[in-house]
Amino acid sequence: MNAKKAVFGFVAGALAVLVFHQLMVLVLHLMGYIPNFPWSLRPIAPFGVPAIINQMFWGGLWGVGFAFLASRIPLASDVAKGTLYGVLGPWLLGNGILVPLFKGGPYLFGLMPMRMIIGALIGAAFGAGVGLLWSALKGR
Repeated sequence: MNAKKAVFGFVAGALAVLVFHQLMVLVLHLMGYIPNFPWSLRPIAPFGVPAIINQMFWGGLWGVGFAFLASRIPLASDVAKGTLYGVLGPWLLGNGILVPLFKGGPYLFGLMPMRMIIGALIGAAFGAGVGLLWSALKGR
C-alpha cells in the first residue's frame, strides 16, 4: 500500500507541475509579473535535462510527501489540503529556505512582497493540483 501511495503521489505531483504550476506561470507571465515563459526546455545542469522535466521530477517528490501527509492535514478537502501544502512545503520551505541554503541567494525571497506573492500563487496552484489529482488517484 505504501508503494502505491508513493507512486500515486509522485504522479500527482509531476502532473500538477505540468498543468497547474505551469498554467499559473503562464498567467503571471501574460500579466507581465514574471519574465519566464512556462514549459521551458532550457537544459538544467549537471545533466542537461529540460527544465520542465526537472521541475516535474521535483514536483513528483513533493507529491510523494503530500501523499504521506495528506491524512494528517486537518482540512476537509484534498484540494484545500494540497493548497496549504503547496504554500507551506514547496514554496516556503523549498524555495524560501532550502534552495537558498544549497544554491545561495536571499532567504524568504529577500522579504520582497511581490516575489513572495508570486511564489505563493505558484505554490498554491501546484498544491491545489496535487490535491485534486491525488483525490482522483487515491481511490484506485
